[in-house]
Amino acid sequence: MSDNPSHRRRARAVLLTLTLGAMLGSCGQQVTGTSTTSGRDALYFADSASSLPPLYLNETYTGSFPVLGGAGPYSTRVVSGTLPPGLKLSGTSLSGTPTKTGTYKFTLEATDSTLSTKTREYTLNVNELPPLSLQPVLPGGQLRGETRIPVTITAPRGVRAARMSWTLPAGATVTRVQPAEAGGVLFWRVQGQTVTVDVGFKNVPRSGARVALVTVKPARPVTLDASKLSYEARDGQGKLLTPAPSTPTPAPAPGSPAPGTSAPGTTTPETTPPPTGTTPAAPPLPVTAPPAPSTPTPAPSPTTPPAPTPPAPGTGGTP
Repeated sequence: MSDNPSHRRRARAVLLTLTLGAMLGSCGQQVTGTSTTSGRDALYFADSASSLPPLYLNETYTGSFPVLGGAGPYSTRVVSGTLPPGLKLSGTSLSGTPTKTGTYKFTLEATDSTLSTKTREYTLNVNELPPLSLQPVLPGGQLRGETRIPVTITAPRGVRAARMSWTLPAGATVTRVQPAEAGGVLFWRVQGQTVTVDVGFKNVPRSGARVALVTVKPARPVTLDASKLSYEARDGQGKLLTPAPSTPTPAPAPGSPAPGTSAPGTTTPETTPPPTGTTPAAPPLPVTAPPAPSTPTPAPSPTTPPAPTPPAPGTGGTP
C-alpha cells in the first residue's frame, strides 16, 4: 500500500462509510432513498356528514365526499345502505334532486390507484323546504352611525327576481343600495320612509346568500325593525313564489258627503283633489285604481251647463 497521506485519508473515509451503513442497516433504517415504499398518508375520508350541504325535497343538490391520502385517482361506491332517492354517486361527488323526505344511512368505500380501501358510514336527512324569505341582518341594539345592512334569502327555490319594500323608522335614511354576492340590484327608490328594491338573479342563489346591501344613515339613534320588510319573489317564468307583499291602501271614503258638497259633475282624477279626509296613497309597488263609489250618485244638478254632457255618473259602476 502507498504511504501517500491522501490515499490513507480516502481509505479511512470509505471504511467509515461502510461501517456506518452496516450499523444503520442492522437497526432497520434505510440508508438510501431507493426503497419502494413511500411516506404517503393512509387513505381516509376528509369530510364529515355535518359539513355536507343540507338536502331539501325537490331541490337540486350537489355535495362531495373528499378522499385524501393514498395515491389518486380515487373512486367510491356504496357498499351498504341506501342513498336518498333521486341522488347519484359519481366518483366522489353526490348530485341530483331528492324525491322523498327521510333519513338515509349508507356506507361508502373509497379505493385509490394502489387498490387500498377505506370505508365510512354516513347519515343524510332530506327535509321539506322551508318557506322562501328575505330578511335584513340587523345589528344588535340601536343604529348610531351609517351602516350597511345585508339582506339575505332563505330557501330560494327557483327564484329569478325579487322585490323588497322596507319601511324605516323616522330619523333613518337610506343613502345607497348595492348588489351583494348573489343578486344584481336592478332598481331602488326611496319614498318617504320606505325603500323599494328590485333584485334579479342570473342563477338561483344558495340559501343564506346575501342579495343586497342597504346603507342606512340615522339622524339620531334608531332601532330598525325587520318585520317592516315585505317582499315578493318570482321564478324564471314570472310565477309568483311568495304571497304578494301587503301595501298601504287609501283610507275609505267617508260614508256621507262632506258638508256643503254635492255629487260632482266633473270627476277627472288628474285635476280634482282627493275628497276631504282621504289620505293620498303612494305605495312603491303597483298602484290600483281609486275605488268606485259604493252607492249611486244623484243626477247632475240643474245648474250644470247643458253642454258638453259628461258621462252619466249615476250608474254606480266603474267609469
